[in-house]
Amino acid sequence: MKIFIFLILLALSGLTLAQYSDSGYEEPDELLPKVNIVELTDFQQTLSEAKRDGKIILLEMSATDCGYCRMLEAEIIKPMLRSGDYDKNVLIRRLHIDSYDLMKNKYGKDSTPTEIARELGVYVTPTLLFLNGDGIEVSKRILGVNTLEFYGGYVDQALEEGLQTLNKHLR
Repeated sequence: MKIFIFLILLALSGLTLAQYSDSGYEEPDELLPKVNIVELTDFQQTLSEAKRDGKIILLEMSATDCGYCRMLEAEIIKPMLRSGDYDKNVLIRRLHIDSYDLMKNKYGKDSTPTEIARELGVYVTPTLLFLNGDGIEVSKRILGVNTLEFYGGYVDQALEEGLQTLNKHLR
């Protein structure tokens, strides 16, 4: 019986995820203001901006064909951007780890997103990193998506911990 219930839940979650797996996924509510997640193209510049402004970098490590990444973006990250509540303390950026585009790493040298992900120890998408202006993690990273209902709370908790860590070092 437990296996039967598990299979039904798995099938239902697969159906829900299917809407995000399509590369043409659009926001569920077309009346919402459109927002774009800023792509990380110059890690050194982003670190400098965070350090100068005393902000945390929320870095979403994503992959092109990752349905869970699109679900996370649509349900958590884009609403964070729309709200404006995080603008004062957080820089939200995304890095597609499977991209071949060259970008600047934290030292200003040309690098690929895959190399940067490897340097950060990220091998699973989605992964959320919480970094200070030196590129050091100031809160525990969040791997994958387990329970979307609680995910926003986990992100807020990680940001709060990160800000506390950041403020301790600024004193």
